[in-house]
Amino acid sequence: METNAQNTVVTIFQHVDVFYTMLDHYSDPSKTVVGFQISTYESVLQYYLEQNILDRNDRQRIASALDVSNMSACGLLSFINDSKGVFALQKSLLETIQALDSKRIRELGQPDLDIIYAQMRSLYDYFIKKGGAYDRYDPDFQENMAALMDTLQDILGKIDHNVRALEGSSKRLSEIVDSHDFNQLIMSDQVRNALDEIIRISKRNIQPTLRFLNEKAMAADASAMYLIRKIKESFRRTTFHNELASISAIEMKLLSYSEVIKNIRKRLYRYVEMDRQQRELYDTIEKQFNELYGKVVSRLDTKLKGKQLPSGDPLFSSARMFWGLNNWARSGLTSSTLEFPDALDDRYVVEYIRGKQDKADALATRKRTPAKRTGSVQSALRKKQRVLRIKKAMTGFNPSCAESDLYQAIHDHLMVKLDDYRLRDIYDALHFAGKGHCIKATLVRKEIIYKSQKLTYMVKQLENPANG
Repeated sequence: METNAQNTVVTIFQHVDVFYTMLDHYSDPSKTVVGFQISTYESVLQYYLEQNILDRNDRQRIASALDVSNMSACGLLSFINDSKGVFALQKSLLETIQALDSKRIRELGQPDLDIIYAQMRSLYDYFIKKGGAYDRYDPDFQENMAALMDTLQDILGKIDHNVRALEGSSKRLSEIVDSHDFNQLIMSDQVRNALDEIIRISKRNIQPTLRFLNEKAMAADASAMYLIRKIKESFRRTTFHNELASISAIEMKLLSYSEVIKNIRKRLYRYVEMDRQQRELYDTIEKQFNELYGKVVSRLDTKLKGKQLPSGDPLFSSARMFWGLNNWARSGLTSSTLEFPDALDDRYVVEYIRGKQDKADALATRKRTPAKRTGSVQSALRKKQRVLRIKKAMTGFNPSCAESDLYQAIHDHLMVKLDDYRLRDIYDALHFAGKGHCIKATLVRKEIIYKSQKLTYMVKQLENPANG
């Protein structure tokens, strides 16, 4: 017979989006959740039911099941503080909810791995001191054997959990960083924060986990994998064949995760290298500017009139590669940009290539593969023209219609005013909606479905500052 607790757990996972919304807005960067505000949870739950559950009886049933008091009565909460209006789900239940989406899983750090090591060290001391003289019917041995298998299964689950968390984080952060053009000197706060998180994960999560799983480093008892290996070897001289097979299988599975995490590290390392090069570029530009500024200031006279630096100044030695450029002058505005030799002679290059390649004759001809048209200029022009059309279509937009949902109001307006309207036009239209008004963010998640496209967003509201 099903209990109320069973039914409540089923309802939680049937409507897990309620808890995803809470996790997305109340977890800190380390994905460690302390608790949820009861008032915020009730607001999110009510809005979810109104938007997704049509039948009134179903809404009432789900609301009763997901009520904080009911979850507490079912033993699904680790604590509830009515005076502060805060509650927290049981750790195991919360971890299961997070595990459904790898982007919300917390990665293991050095303290987590140290706890695993401490557990294995205690079991290692027991089994190694026995020296393989194990008595199957000894109650003390039976308890330690059960503890060993439980601990190994727990370690396997945690490492698997960690690998999925790192994969989810690497995918999420890669999408953010890949959206940035690194040719630009200035990056957005979102990209900067993503790079900082990549560096943190590489140092605090990936490297400790690789050290934990490094089979070649198992030379001292400071490694948990070393302890597991020694315990396994102690069973080789016994008749506990089934137990030996289980330990060996878990050990090999743990070591197989090493390659997965190495691949994650390679994917993230290129962003760490990008960040290092970007910082070097900033430092070099700043250093060169400071030197130039110092030299110019030192040459100023009492009238603060500058003195030109000679072209042979050591300051310009690092720019020697650009010495072929023409000097800028008013009389030479229409002259060539570069000073090329009078006679271009490539016979030495052609001869070198002929000696290296069998088909060098093709290079001596004037036949060349036509350059591919990138269409970037045309694409930019089309984008600009479409933005202008969106701007024109938004001239008649009524800001009062967006007091409850700005995205929905823009969507309804553009469906009527803009030909070949697409959902992504909403983002361009935001710049022309409600000039002089304030945009207020909410915790409510909503979605718009239009022509087989779906836009999921957090509701924003338009407010008139005069009403505040």
